[in-house]
Formats: sequence, C-alpha cells, structure tokens
Amino acid sequence: MNQHRRTRRSWLKSTAVGGLALGAGGYLSGRSAVPGRSEPVDVGSRRQLFLDDFWFDSSRNIELVLHRPVPRETALESDRPWEEEGIQYSSVVHSDGRYQMCYRAGRRTCYAESGDGIRWTKPNLGLHSFQGSGDNNILGGAELHNASQILDPKEPPGSPGRYKMIASSGGLRGYISSDGIGWKPVRETPLVTSGPFDSHNTLLWDDEHGRYVIHMRGVDTSTGGPVMWDPAGRRYVHNRPEVDKSRFKGGRRAIRRCESRDFLNWSEPKLVLARDLKDPANLHHYTNAAVNYFRAARSFLMFPMVFYVSDDRSLGHQTGLSDIQLATSRDGVHWRRPFRKPFLSPGLDERNWVDRNPIMGQGVVPTGPNEISMYYTELYRSPECRLRRCSLRSDGFVSVEGPYEGWGEFTTRTVVFAGSRLELNYRTSGGGGLRVELQDETGAPLPGAGMKDCPRIVGDRTGGDVRWDPQADLSRWAGRPVRLRVRLRDAHLYAFRFH
Repeated sequence: MNQHRRTRRSWLKSTAVGGLALGAGGYLSGRSAVPGRSEPVDVGSRRQLFLDDFWFDSSRNIELVLHRPVPRETALESDRPWEEEGIQYSSVVHSDGRYQMCYRAGRRTCYAESGDGIRWTKPNLGLHSFQGSGDNNILGGAELHNASQILDPKEPPGSPGRYKMIASSGGLRGYISSDGIGWKPVRETPLVTSGPFDSHNTLLWDDEHGRYVIHMRGVDTSTGGPVMWDPAGRRYVHNRPEVDKSRFKGGRRAIRRCESRDFLNWSEPKLVLARDLKDPANLHHYTNAAVNYFRAARSFLMFPMVFYVSDDRSLGHQTGLSDIQLATSRDGVHWRRPFRKPFLSPGLDERNWVDRNPIMGQGVVPTGPNEISMYYTELYRSPECRLRRCSLRSDGFVSVEGPYEGWGEFTTRTVVFAGSRLELNYRTSGGGGLRVELQDETGAPLPGAGMKDCPRIVGDRTGGDVRWDPQADLSRWAGRPVRLRVRLRDAHLYAFRFH
C-alpha cells in the first residue's frame, strides 16, 4: 500500500476521533488558510516546511521523521531570593540582535536579556521593591501572572504598542510596552473572562490573517471523567482532591483558542486540541507554548506539555509524569499531532522525572546562521529549578526521509511561485542524495528542469539552490501552476522555497 495514502488515512482518522480540530474548523470566520487539494497553493517566495502530509500528491518509499532538539547550556538559574519557588513559563522575543525574556518566579514575573540568546543576564530594573530594595529584575507581581509577550510586527520600534502581553489576573488582561520593560494595561477590564486560566496562556500574531491569537487552558468533557490507572493496571475513575471538579468539570485539561483583530475585542474561546482515542486515558494537555514559526509560511507550532496523571507512587514522583510533544497547524485553527512520541523528554537526570516537568517556554528564536533555539524548565520541584536552552537546525522539526536502499520519491500538489531559483534545506549521507524535477500541471517535466538535468545533490545545507545542467531560469514559469518531483536516497528534506 502506498505509504502516503496509509499515513494520510490514519491522521484523518485520529482527527475525526478527537472531535475537536474538525469541529472547531473555521469557527471564527468560516474560512481556512489551507487550499483544497485540487487548488494550486500560492507559495510566492516564502519558505514551506514539511510538517505533515500536506504537500504530497503522491509518494513512494518515504517517511516523515520527527527530530528532537538538543539540550544545550543552562540559560537561567533560580539563584535570586525572589526566585526561591523556581522559575518557569518563559516567553522570549528577538529583534535586531536583542533577546528579551519574561518568566515566572512564584507569583512574580521577572525579566532577563541577552545579546545572542545563549548568555543571559538579569538586570536590576528598579521597578519593584523586594525586601526593601529595588535592585532586582522583577517586572511585576500578581497582575502580570503567567505572562506571555510578543513583538507586534504592525507597530514600529519604539512605539507604545510595539510589545504586547497577556497575563492572568481575574481573567486574561492585556498590556502594551515600547521596550518590553515598562508595561501599561490596555484597559481596566480583562480581555477574556471565560476561564479557566490556570496555566501558561500564550499570545501570538497570525500574519496569515492579520489577527492576534490566544491559546489557553481548556476543559475537555467529551471523553468522560479523568480516568486513572492504579499500579496493578486496573482502570478506575480519579476522584482525588488534586482535580478541581468545579474547574475541570470532571474532564481533562485541554487547549482553547480565541482571536482578535484589535487586541481589545476577542472571540469566545473554543477547544482546538485535546486527548483523542490514540492517547492513554490519563493524558492531559497542560501547557501549549504556541508560536507562529518566523521562518516559514503556514507553520503554526505548539509544544504542549502532556501530563500523564497517576496515583502510582512507586517511582517516587508526584501526581504523574510529563513529556513535551509537537503539534502542528497550517491555519492556526486545525491542529494535528502526527507524532505522539516525545519531542522533549525528562532525560537522564532522575530529578526531572516528576509531574509537570519539563515545561517548554514560548518562543522560537534564531541563535546562529543555521540554528534555532527554545527554552524549557527542568528540575521542576527541585531547589535547582532552572531554564535550559535547546536547539535544532533551522526548520528542523520534521523532515521527509528517503530510504538507505534504493530511492524514494514524492510529487507535490500544484504550486504557484515567485522567483527564479529553488532553494532546499537538506541533509544527505555521503552515499545518498537528492534530485529534483519541475513539472507542469500534467506531470510533464519542464524544459531544462527535468530529473535528468539535475545532478545528484549531496551535503548539508539549510539553504542550497537546486542547480540543473544547464542552469534553468525558473522565472519564465513564475505565476503558473507547477509541481515538484523529488527523489531521495539516505537523505532528509526539511523545507523548500522559491526566491
């Protein structure tokens, strides 16, 4: 059976069973950013990622592979008196070589900055007093609880609304700032009042539709009460006081979404991601860490901490264990989890094997020419609780992989592009490689851009142009529907773009 067809059916089945992503589709405006399968996709000159099966019209002997980030150095220690409860729920923005982070320390929100995203400092802001001194990096108290910030691309640098923030205090409240340090409320009343909000609620900018989006804690009651497993493997309904029945209504933690065009008036939050029948019965979606990936079009990502609630105390953990998964969306409304295995796991340090650990913070930022980074909490519930950086190659979340023996290949759905060259993000072995062909709508190779005209591509590049022999000028086909046919052997393909 064709691998692509088999994979596509399984993903559609999982989405339908969950009953959330499809049910919520277009609930805010009755539209989707994703073209139908028979429509050409206008890719312009923006980068496109291989996050799922969206691009495949046909395929043979290929596989979509999840790539896990590499843990790097400690970014921040909880080494100040006001951080004695640990640090988590970070939110990072980057612009013009300046990195700024806000993070939670108990009921306080604190600030750190960096010139490279690797070495961080905690400047004395003088904004709030702690034990009689203003020599601290505290941004705010309970009013800025669980803060999430973005740089608003509509606002020029230095403008009062250049930075925007949401925080939970009697609802979700909105704030603006010109520098990411001095924050002012946009109004006296909350932006969103329909809770719960007892998690890291995150803000992002949807450039596809020109909207602000909040992802927040939700409650999924569609699959019954919180089902638990005892150490002997017997199924029973969880009734511990740890689950607040008034808050979770006998359901599971899930993720909701709402949006706004003006940052002031928000739609009613709706569920967009929750456990489905592929998941263990005790899985909860605790945090979301949602972002609109800055390097590519139609690439909305979540890094939810999934919490496996348990009463099993034999391993010495608290109320369960956690991992971080990857969820993807092409329009920011319909979400998939094509890979249920951990994107990031607790690792070798036994102190990390506790409930609610690790926790991915919000923000994906460049930290080198070929590198992107994220920041996560580790050693939760330990006095050494801290934030660590992890990294991936640019665009390196998911790849199309060709087999070691023989060649795999795929043909994309039709696209309409702008530009004269085709760039790939790829990695091959010494014995592997890629070849690329451009086709017209009927599947005929374009003159000079056929498979036979493309020498084997080898190496490791985050941005390497495809070269045909002789070099084809693709501009004569710009604006016309074409397809890509790609052959791979022992190679990974992460992204493509015309330019």
